[in-house]
Amino acid sequence: MPEDADMTAMINWLKHHNAPAQQVTEMMKQTCRYRANKIRTEKERPLRELLKEYPRLIDTDGMDSVPGAVRFPLYEVAGILYKSHTVADRQLKWRPLLNLRGMTDGDDEESNVALQLLGLLFPTGSQRTAGRKGPDKRATVEEALQSFIQIEEIGTNIPTFLEGNKQTQPFILALGERKSPEQLFVVVEGQTVSCSSLLHAVDVCFKLFYLLDVHYPWQCSNTWDFVQKFIYGIGDGKGKGRSASAVTLLCNYLKAK
Repeated sequence: MPEDADMTAMINWLKHHNAPAQQVTEMMKQTCRYRANKIRTEKERPLRELLKEYPRLIDTDGMDSVPGAVRFPLYEVAGILYKSHTVADRQLKWRPLLNLRGMTDGDDEESNVALQLLGLLFPTGSQRTAGRKGPDKRATVEEALQSFIQIEEIGTNIPTFLEGNKQTQPFILALGERKSPEQLFVVVEGQTVSCSSLLHAVDVCFKLFYLLDVHYPWQCSNTWDFVQKFIYGIGDGKGKGRSASAVTLLCNYLKAK
């Protein structure tokens, strides 16, 4: 295993080079554990600085180094969810909340809708405001949805959008209709990672939470807790030690399918 000096040299090289691809990939693999330990021990370091130190995390396949294998492919879970509308209907009328018009056309649109259903199936997150007495602040359904997958119009000026964005944790940005967005990104600290599909964006976003050692957005923490524990089979980590009952119930429901 390379010494620390070798690791530092490779980290520095990766900071300034994104090619040749094979060399970048090999160095990303060799520095994976060293980089992860450094990130975890520098918890006070701003996320923006971490991304400057390790820029290849978001513009290469560095995300492949996240622990835990996918137990249940996202497309399979999405398919089951969409075909089981009663899961959502028992809790709320989800179509108006997603502002959906008309029927879906094909597996891709069904998958896109089903993934967004995940933002509605669990209780919204709560947060205690510093110095405030009384009950915790609970997110609205709209806030939970937006902190998970934010929908904007086609033609949205991305630099302007990023300037106005205040969410520091990674989230998904989709341009176009909810059923069939035309452009997809994962947004993190003023930077974007382009994604090929909503399934891909959920995968990339989840992995960034682990690579950068950041918490899930509190507004949709139960949604990501489900993704972590059911999709990836990671029992401990950034989610709660004990999941919300709605998360456990959906996990059991899907396992029985």
